[in-house]
Amino acid sequence: MTETFKTFSFHAAGLLSETEMGAPLGLETAIVATPAVPGARRGGTPLPDAPDRPPVAERHRSDEVAARYLAAHLLGAAGDPDPKPILAPGEPAVVPGLAMTRTEESPATGTRTVNFEPCMRRVPVFGTNAVFEIDAVTRNLVSFDASLAVAPDISGVALLSPTAALEALGGHIGVPAEALAEVEPPALRFFADEESADWHLAYHFLSVPVAPPEILASLGEGHGDFHGLGAPPRDSDLRYDYLVDAHAGTIVYYYSAQPRLDPPVFCSGTDEFGTRREFYGRMSHGGIEMVDPLRNIETFDHGLNDITASAPTTAIGHAAPDFGTATTAGVSAHYNATLVFDFVNAVLKRNGINDIDGMGIRSVVNCTYSAHHRPPDWPNAMWWRGQIWYEQTSSPGGTDSYARFLDIIAHKPSHRVTEHSSALVYRDEPGALNESFSDIFGVMVANWYPGEPQPLAGWSWDVGSGLGPGGLPLRDVSDPPRTGHPDHWSGRKHIGTPVDDGGVHYNNGIHNEAAFALSQATDGAGAPAMSTEEVGLFYYLTLTMLPRRAWFVAVRRALKVVASTCFRGDPARTVTALATIDQAYDAVCIR
Repeated sequence: MTETFKTFSFHAAGLLSETEMGAPLGLETAIVATPAVPGARRGGTPLPDAPDRPPVAERHRSDEVAARYLAAHLLGAAGDPDPKPILAPGEPAVVPGLAMTRTEESPATGTRTVNFEPCMRRVPVFGTNAVFEIDAVTRNLVSFDASLAVAPDISGVALLSPTAALEALGGHIGVPAEALAEVEPPALRFFADEESADWHLAYHFLSVPVAPPEILASLGEGHGDFHGLGAPPRDSDLRYDYLVDAHAGTIVYYYSAQPRLDPPVFCSGTDEFGTRREFYGRMSHGGIEMVDPLRNIETFDHGLNDITASAPTTAIGHAAPDFGTATTAGVSAHYNATLVFDFVNAVLKRNGINDIDGMGIRSVVNCTYSAHHRPPDWPNAMWWRGQIWYEQTSSPGGTDSYARFLDIIAHKPSHRVTEHSSALVYRDEPGALNESFSDIFGVMVANWYPGEPQPLAGWSWDVGSGLGPGGLPLRDVSDPPRTGHPDHWSGRKHIGTPVDDGGVHYNNGIHNEAAFALSQATDGAGAPAMSTEEVGLFYYLTLTMLPRRAWFVAVRRALKVVASTCFRGDPARTVTALATIDQAYDAVCIR
C-alpha cells in the first residue's frame, strides 16, 4: 500500500522530576517516525540526523512563536512535508508549512499545547496535525506529536470554481444549488483516502443542511418515530461537512457536522437468577433492542441454533423498554457485560477492551454445538470470532444459561485484553499465564460489585461456581488442588506437548496460587500489604509489560518493577511490596 502519512513523536518527561521536565534533553533517540497505514500502531526507529538537543524557547514572546521555533528544529531535521528553508535569520516568527489552530492550557501538568495544521504548498492537509506541549513557565519542549503527509504528486490548483463545486455537490445529494445558497464559501484542502492512498485537492464545505442520500436511507421509514420518547431536533436538521474534488467535482469524503447522539433508552428486565436488572438499550424501528450505545455493548439470541451457523445480525428486541422475563439469558449477558466494560474502563483505565477505540462487548446467547452435545445442552462459554458465545444446560424450568456467571463473562473478554496488550502466546507457560490473568480478572470483577470493591479477605475465588465435576467450580484460585490443578512448580505438566496446548488450563493453577498469596499478604501490623485496587492495578500493569513468550518468572520481575514505580515516593511501602511479591512467588517456586 502506498504510504500517505508519517507519524512523529517525542516525550521529554518520562520519569523525570518536575524540575527536569522543562530542561533541554537529547533527541537523538527520542523522535520516531512510522508510516501511518490503516491499522498501524505507532512505533519505529530513531530518525537520522536529529538535532542533539531541543532549543531553549523561554525567551520567545508567545507560545506560538516558541512552538514555531521548536518546529524549525524538529521538523527541519525530521522531514518537513513541505521541504524548504524554514529557519529564517534571527527568531523565526513564521515557519512555512504550519497553520496554528489553537492553544490549550493544562493546569494539572503545568503545560500548554500549541496545535498546528500542517500545509503543503500553503494548502492545509486534512486530518494531519502537529502538537507541541511546552512548559507553561519556561516554554521549553515537553512533548511533540505529529501526523505529517508524504507530499503527493497532485496539482494544488483547482480546476473548478467554488460555485461549480457547490453545484456538483448539489447534484450528488439531490438538491438544487439555490437550496445551498447559505452555505459558507469553502476552503481548499489536500485529502488522502487512507484505503486507496489516492490524493485529492478538495473544497471543504462546512455545515451543509442536507445529509447524503445513503444516510437518509439508513434512517428508514421510521425516521422521526421514537416510540413516545421524543425525537431529538437534530434529526430534523441534519448537517454534514463535505469534501468535493476540486478537479472532478466528486464527493471524496463527508461526515456529520454535529454530534449525532445515539440516544440510550433506560431498560429493565429479569435475569437468569430472577433478579430485576437495569441497563441501557437503543431505539429501533420495531421497539427497543439490546444495544448500549454508550458502551458499545450488543447482545444477540442465536435461537438454539448450532454455533457453526451464521451469527445473528439483529440484536435482541422487545416492544417496550421493560423486557420482563422474555429473555432472561439476554438480560444476564447484557447486564454483566456492562459491569465488565465499566471495570475495564474505570478501574484498569483502558479505552475499551482493546485500549484503542473503545471496543465493546458483543454477546450471543442460546447457542448449541451438536458435534459436542445434544441440543439444547452445551455446557460451555467461549470467546470466538470477536464475541462471547453462551451456551446452556437443561433444568426443570427450561435451560440455565452460562451468561448468568459474572466471573465467566469477565474471564472471556480478559483474553481480548491480553491479546491487545502483551499478546501472550497460547501454549506452555505463556498460555497458562494467559489463562491465569483471565482467572484473576474474572474473580476481581465478580467481587468488585455491587458498587465498590469488596474486602479481599471476603472474596469468592471460584471461577464458574458449580460448573465443575461434582458441583465444584471450574477452578479455585485460592485452592487450585481442590479442582485438580497444581499449586506449585513441581506439579506442572504437559509443557512442550500438544495436550491442552502444553497445559494452559492446568498449569495456570501455579500462578493463580501465587496471585492469591500476594492478595492475602499482610504487613508487620497485620494490615493488608496491598489494597484491592493496588492488586488489580499491579497485575494489569504487569500484563501490559510482558513479552509474548513470558514465562512465570517474568511476572515476578514485572510485578516488582510496577511496585517500585507506583510506590517510588514511599520507600517503606516499596520495600514491603517487593518483599511481599518475593514471598508469594517463592512459595510456589517461581524464581
